[in-house]
Amino acid sequence: MKGVSHLSDLKKTVLCVLTGALTATSIMVAPFAGASAEKSASSVLAANAESAVPAPVAKGVQKLVRLLPELSSRKVVYGGDVDGPGVSGVKVSFVRAATGTAQGEDSAIFDRATGNLLQLDLVPAKMAKPAFPTDQQAKTRAQTFLTGLLAGNTYQEREVKKEEGKLTVRMVRKVNNVVFDDAYDSFVSFDAAGRLVGLRMFDGRLYETVNLAVLPSPQRVISAAQAVGKWKGQRPLELVYLLPEQEQNNQTAARLAYIVKDGVISQEHTGSALDAFSGKRLAAPVQQAQILNVTGTGEKWSAQTENEARNLLRILFKLESANLPLAVLDEKYDDGQERRFFIWGYFPESVADADKKYHIGSFPVGISQAQKHHIMLETDAKTGRLIRFVYKQADEQWSTAKTDKSRDRKGAEALLRRLVPSGSNQLRLADVGTDKYTTLVADPLIGGVPVYRIGQMKEEGMYTITANAWTGKVEEVIVQRPDNMVFPARAKAINEQGAMERLLQAMPLELTYIHQKDRQTGAMSWKLGYDLSFRQTRSHCFCGGDVKIDTTLYVDALTGQTVVKE
Repeated sequence: MKGVSHLSDLKKTVLCVLTGALTATSIMVAPFAGASAEKSASSVLAANAESAVPAPVAKGVQKLVRLLPELSSRKVVYGGDVDGPGVSGVKVSFVRAATGTAQGEDSAIFDRATGNLLQLDLVPAKMAKPAFPTDQQAKTRAQTFLTGLLAGNTYQEREVKKEEGKLTVRMVRKVNNVVFDDAYDSFVSFDAAGRLVGLRMFDGRLYETVNLAVLPSPQRVISAAQAVGKWKGQRPLELVYLLPEQEQNNQTAARLAYIVKDGVISQEHTGSALDAFSGKRLAAPVQQAQILNVTGTGEKWSAQTENEARNLLRILFKLESANLPLAVLDEKYDDGQERRFFIWGYFPESVADADKKYHIGSFPVGISQAQKHHIMLETDAKTGRLIRFVYKQADEQWSTAKTDKSRDRKGAEALLRRLVPSGSNQLRLADVGTDKYTTLVADPLIGGVPVYRIGQMKEEGMYTITANAWTGKVEEVIVQRPDNMVFPARAKAINEQGAMERLLQAMPLELTYIHQKDRQTGAMSWKLGYDLSFRQTRSHCFCGGDVKIDTTLYVDALTGQTVVKE
């Protein structure tokens, strides 16, 4: 009975999660020293319940000790399961002293089922005179380390960066001597004493098995020189004006740049990727915007007081608000901007004034149909400039209603005439809406060059107008055009050919396996393409919403410099 009790207590201590400072007596400690490493691991497993510390983890520790002999003199502390983000597994600490603690010591995380090393964190040495390895030495040692961990997959070293007191090598996966377009890279770090002290990856993807049968063979692809010729012939760049993400206080200066036309495709590769067999662009079909010429009335739409807000509604949107209760709110933001909200309408009693802008369209029970209207104006609190208009009424019956996109377009054009500056204005106009809503986004052209804001999404424009496609009623208007914009002269830009040459010098085309996912079925297909090597020189994930233009990589049209925004 005494032995059973001992095993029960041991199992409990091993299963604890490593949090805070854990002493050597609170968790199981086993030595791994030189030739006795395998024997120690077997002893640990024999003494412990099988479900607590899987045999693969002990084998993973043995492999790591063989690759990093400095760990052979340490005591191994099993800390239990850890769960994300990015990595989940069993944590192990390597304690330097027999009576020392695990806190602040070296540690690693292993996959519970396979024993694969997922993450390594060794305490870096602090040296008065750093002795980092050279970039080439670091690449060679990183490659050797990963080769010792892997069975089948090949990783190739890429750029080396010095940050946070470490030298880090980014390793890129290759199959058939061709790189992958995904962002599942591995990072191997060295400290100032030249020791290998870190390994990072995404969720164990280092060990992911690649099915060679689904990958096209690179044997009959066109040459790199042919790819460059076809790439230039298809003119993948577009000259645009770029506005900063945040408005400036006095005037907003635009940047003249050559961007990759159509931006990032399917969030996986740059829009200039070519099929490696046909040389045709892999870009998905893009809806072409129409050019609209509008003569603006030059009216200034602003509201800082209740009367001004009511007048703006009546004159611009033909809406009366006198019979609806009004809430006026001001909000300040970290970037210095201030907004004022005028919100009309009846809301449920539980909705506070500060939350009404989040409950547009939510009406209280018991009010009449005529009272079910919500109106909101958002303005710049300092200048009163109109930023956003929202109108919502109770749902109507659509059984006999028909959509009329032509009517919605005419209504939007009439509204744009009153929103744009006075005189002749040229706009790029596109409908990004649905069957139920017509959403027209309009971006200005200055001297034939389109103007976009960095970070702008596909469903956004300098002017965005949304109308109910059945009734034609305008339900939302957003104006994102700054008051005072300054544009460099187009004549100062380098020519398109020069921009393409500069981009290829900085990011040569590289043969790449490109994965494309069907958004309906989720099925994955692989293509061989020549893509700009941006993805292989920077760790970047094309994720999030769909941007209107991709500004992670562009050529400054005035200096010719290739700009990479990570």
